[in-house]
Amino acid sequence: MDEPDPRKPHRKAHSGRKAEKKEAKKKKFLNDPDAAKKRNPKAFAIQSATKAERRFRRTMDIKSKSFHVPKVDRTPARPPPAIVVITGPPKVGKTTLLKCLAKNFSGQKLTSIKGPVTVISGKKEKDNIYRM
Repeated sequence: MDEPDPRKPHRKAHSGRKAEKKEAKKKKFLNDPDAAKKRNPKAFAIQSATKAERRFRRTMDIKSKSFHVPKVDRTPARPPPAIVVITGPPKVGKTTLLKCLAKNFSGQKLTSIKGPVTVISGKKEKDNIYRM
């Protein structure tokens, strides 16, 4: 039963023009990343046009984000100083509080208050207020 086949087995060409052509084709497919698409185009065809359109739109949206002009940071180098407001009903000590704060920070006594008051106690405090 295990008799050897009397016919001569097929032997591949190891040299010659045909062998060189096959070897070159083999190397070309190994180096080509799209080789599978070339060999089996139906497997890589678009299955759903709607799905492909959605995917295309998403990629274009992501790419278009990089083209938008970034917002300019308009914050000043030094922020404005802190503003304090004293409110309340009459005869509760608003003016007295303001006079005491002014004397504490500036060392000068306020006699009469008419309109807004700006108190800058010194260069250090002024800089500290600006650096908040």
